[in-house]
Amino acid sequence: MKQLEKPNREAYGHLLLHVPHSSSLFPSESIYSWNDLENSERLLIDYYTDELFVPQQESADISSVVFPYCRLFCDVERLVNDPLEKIGLGISYFREMPAERGCSRSFGGRVEAFNEYVDFHASVSKKLFAMGEGTLLVDCHSFSSHPNLLCSTPPDIDICIGFNDDETRPSRETLVNTVQYFKAKGYKLGINTPFSNSKTYSVPTHYHSIMIEVNKRLYMNEQTLEKSDSFHELKHDIQSLYDVLLMKCNQECQHANSSSQELLFEQNMPKKIKNKIDSDNI
Repeated sequence: MKQLEKPNREAYGHLLLHVPHSSSLFPSESIYSWNDLENSERLLIDYYTDELFVPQQESADISSVVFPYCRLFCDVERLVNDPLEKIGLGISYFREMPAERGCSRSFGGRVEAFNEYVDFHASVSKKLFAMGEGTLLVDCHSFSSHPNLLCSTPPDIDICIGFNDDETRPSRETLVNTVQYFKAKGYKLGINTPFSNSKTYSVPTHYHSIMIEVNKRLYMNEQTLEKSDSFHELKHDIQSLYDVLLMKCNQECQHANSSSQELLFEQNMPKKIKNKIDSDNI
């Protein structure tokens, strides 16, 4: 069998924008809607991330996949038999209600939610495989600035960059350029902490994956759900990063020299990940 070549470590030919949690909609046949959600549940939705990350006009080198339903009905980023199933946060969320309400709720029937899960995974895998070698999957998320079911102590950062410690890990150049890009614009970053890893799919082609999580306080009011005045600035900053990832270099991705970039990146890198990267002599 012919050996598959790894993507060029300095540039990507395609970006696949993966947006799994932006929707607040439930299927038409569901007995639930956004109005039935508790505030703690509403905080889990990555509002507007489809608008923040996905350009109005896609191009030959930028494509997207957006899951159409609320993550409480079906969370396509969970694993089959995910450990979070034990606390009701698996593929379909199950919530015990307060005693005075006297009930529990499952937001998606096990069969219905799993069918959506399988269909979405199949469609993304086909798209990723068709895009071929040299593709970077960008896992697009936001996180709440308030305590919630997934994070009791929200981090005091603006953006978190996540990646895997395996063959889907982006190149050092990509990680350094991404970190330096956001730092230069004044954002406070976390690197694989408090959120780590990035979504992957099993396809017979080499690709890389990077997660970008933005703090909702940067672009919206979480109580009224209204976009803030800084929404469009953040949207511009996120989407301008794509030229850096595709190495369509302009002044924004040439503003720092290589040595300062590596120093900045390594100062913020978890020791375990740094040791792994160093061992690969990247």
